[in-house]
Amino acid sequence: MKSLRARLTLRLLLGGALLLGAAGAVLHWQMRRALTDEFDATLRATAQALASLTEQNHGKTTFDFAGENMPQFERKNGCDVFLLRTADGHEIERSPSLGTATLPLRAGSPEMPEFFDTTLPNDRALRCAGLLFTPQIEDDDKTTLRLPKMEAVLVVGRDRAPLDHAIGALRTSLLLVGIVVLAALPGLVGWGVGGGLVPLDRLGESVAAVEAASLATRFPVELLPAELRPIAARLNELFSRLESAFARERRFTATAAHELRTPLAELRALAEVNLTTPSTDAERVESWRDALATTLRMESLALRLLELARAEDLSRTLRLETIDLARALASAWQPWATRAAERGVALEAALPPGLAVKSDLALLGVILGNLCANAVEHAPAGTPLRVHCTRQNEVVTLHFQNRAGDLSETDVPHLFERFWRKDTSRTDARHHGLGLALAADFTDLLGGTLSAHIEAGNLEFALRLPAAPNPA
Repeated sequence: MKSLRARLTLRLLLGGALLLGAAGAVLHWQMRRALTDEFDATLRATAQALASLTEQNHGKTTFDFAGENMPQFERKNGCDVFLLRTADGHEIERSPSLGTATLPLRAGSPEMPEFFDTTLPNDRALRCAGLLFTPQIEDDDKTTLRLPKMEAVLVVGRDRAPLDHAIGALRTSLLLVGIVVLAALPGLVGWGVGGGLVPLDRLGESVAAVEAASLATRFPVELLPAELRPIAARLNELFSRLESAFARERRFTATAAHELRTPLAELRALAEVNLTTPSTDAERVESWRDALATTLRMESLALRLLELARAEDLSRTLRLETIDLARALASAWQPWATRAAERGVALEAALPPGLAVKSDLALLGVILGNLCANAVEHAPAGTPLRVHCTRQNEVVTLHFQNRAGDLSETDVPHLFERFWRKDTSRTDARHHGLGLALAADFTDLLGGTLSAHIEAGNLEFALRLPAAPNPA
């Protein structure tokens, strides 16, 4: 059963039916017990009254019963009967209403008689109270005082038809009430469940109405029931992330399109010129060289975009291993050594041997390569790139320091933005402003941080990565 409404309705119906049945059974038991106790109390009072009429006189037990005081015992086949016997079973007195029938010889104390049910030969069901007692001795009977005391058993019975009728009426009433309640229960449960799920239905309708153009929608958490507030809060957080992601993708797409528009326009212009203007072999060669350079720029941009997409793929499995930082830095610097020599940028690295981090070799190579490339291409010519490291607890920090040139503190927050280039220092069309953004994204994937600041005319990047455990 996949419907929450149907599941709640079914459980409430079953729970209500079970609870109603249990309550009816308990109520029936309590009322039956109360009615029976009241019936037994009357029997006990009658038995005690009859026992008070029994006396011992000259070693014999006598029963001073006057029928006119208790006429119910005088009627033949009447509702009330009694039988008085000695403790060994010899009959002393019986009520005319008992006829020739007999009653079981069962008895308790006068204060706590034994109550039991029995059936006479004429199928009359009786509720009986039996008590064992010592008859009173007459005050002037000196002879009886010297004899052993005799005990008598008195059993008083009453037709239990009125009790059974009352219990039956109670049972019928409980059944009728139960049937009415069970008949009304589905409607009540349906009304309650439907009303209780209205906020959930409204929330579902609101969520269904959200589209890509309305990701700014936020649900009022305070107005919802307590059970829906966590869901609404998580949805608000989700919409916030989606809104940011969509906005970032729109900016990314617009910027990428803008970056690709210039080389595409150059290729189109070169093609139109070659098709419409006669040219010499040297001019054609130069035109093809321009086309190749433009294509290489587009290829470089495409590769950078692919690397950014890789950085945003959180499902990518990192291959963590122990990496020697000195070797990784040397490998990252190697592709830029020729360009660094052309610009007079020298690498001055002071990394202790054996210093290692736990990282992904491919991603770390991209990060270090982009930091080296940034210094080689944008640091003032003839200035060095100094690299040193510090270790604190389980974190290794690599410091890349070079002259800031015309960068200022106001430019630092923009260094890791995609496609950002400072007008005066980053106008080279071969660069797209993606290297540092890519390095920052990869550093986040590796569980580290990459920050920058300018101090005393020097631009310094701090790359913090988890240190590899020391060998035992």
